[in-house]
Amino acid sequence: MHVGYDFAFLVALYITIAAVVDYRTKKIPNWLTVPAALLGLAFNAFAPHGLGPVTALLGFAVGFGLLLLPWILGGGGMGDVKMLAALGAWLGPILLLVAFAGAAILAAVAATIIIAISTMNTGIMATQDRYIRSSAGAVQAAGRPARKTRRVLPFAVPVAVSTWLVLAWLLLAHSAR
Repeated sequence: MHVGYDFAFLVALYITIAAVVDYRTKKIPNWLTVPAALLGLAFNAFAPHGLGPVTALLGFAVGFGLLLLPWILGGGGMGDVKMLAALGAWLGPILLLVAFAGAAILAAVAATIIIAISTMNTGIMATQDRYIRSSAGAVQAAGRPARKTRRVLPFAVPVAVSTWLVLAWLLLAHSAR
């Protein structure tokens, strides 16, 4: 795959904005994911060094499918699903799977560190209350609704870091030729 700086810049810009917005608001809005998906499909369909429309659509489908079941089971938000689908429209299925695998590893390591630090600082019960106990099993006190489980880390953050690494690898491989 020929990777130009324009491609790398656009992908990095999209995923960086998604990570910042997700970190700050805990949501990834449609105003970001829908245009990013459409631009990714258009870029790969019409740019001279694009992947082609079929590969871009396949990447979109793979990205959507990877997080659909976790969303259905309550393990993430629909914004995460759409973010990964849009990223797939840019990267195609193979590079998306590489970025996703890296993100899953980074998310697991980061969550483990965050929970360990929280446990050391506030104790195991406070950490369980903050991150682990689900609202389904929580008892409502004084007529207040039970608190929902808080995510340890917005998933767009490790996806961004992993995507930056994939882009750096592609640019280095391209410049070595």
